[in-house]
Amino acid sequence: MTINKDFALLFWYWGDYLKIMENSIHPTAIIEDGATLGEGVKVGPYCVVAATVSLGDNVELKSHVVVEGSTQIGAGTVIFPFAVIGSMTQDKKYKQGEPAKLVIGRNNVIREHVTMNPGHTEPHKMTKIGDNCLFMVASHVAHDCIVGDNVIMANNATLAGHVEVGDCAILGGLSAVRQFVRIGSYAMIGGMSGVEHDVIPYGTVMGERAKLSGLNIVGMKRN
Repeated sequence: MTINKDFALLFWYWGDYLKIMENSIHPTAIIEDGATLGEGVKVGPYCVVAATVSLGDNVELKSHVVVEGSTQIGAGTVIFPFAVIGSMTQDKKYKQGEPAKLVIGRNNVIREHVTMNPGHTEPHKMTKIGDNCLFMVASHVAHDCIVGDNVIMANNATLAGHVEVGDCAILGGLSAVRQFVRIGSYAMIGGMSGVEHDVIPYGTVMGERAKLSGLNIVGMKRN
């Protein structure tokens, strides 16, 4: 039988395409029935993905990652070992079984031991993370937080419930933001700062009880 060369070439390309788009699931990973996986998803050793989770195209879970609850993770996001994403909120007002949701955007990097909790109260009834953010080791996003795009949270930076963080804000290592505080876009939070009050856009705050210490002039020039 003679096979047309063009057809054979097309068939070869199509096989390569399917290999690229094929999901890679390590045999030790647990993917519960009902979980939704996009194309090109990689799930490494000993990860657990609950039935109510949705992973977008090209999401990668390195290893030992737990994703629970009603959690949606956008395309291209990478999550490193021992992160726990979407587990039940630590809010004592939360009643077990009550609807709660976590939505994570595209192309985020979530490093080791990061924790993110879903939201359940008005007005958003969810915790929402934007695109292109970096969450360094052991940072924490609590229930009902809204985090913009291109945000950086350094090691052990933490957000209490209902915090809003604007686009391109940077939170230094070991900083902590109190409930219901709003961090403006392009603001900078100094390391080891306790933030009790709203921070203006492009504001720089620092201190054990953080106070405005200046403006993010470099950020203004760049943006």
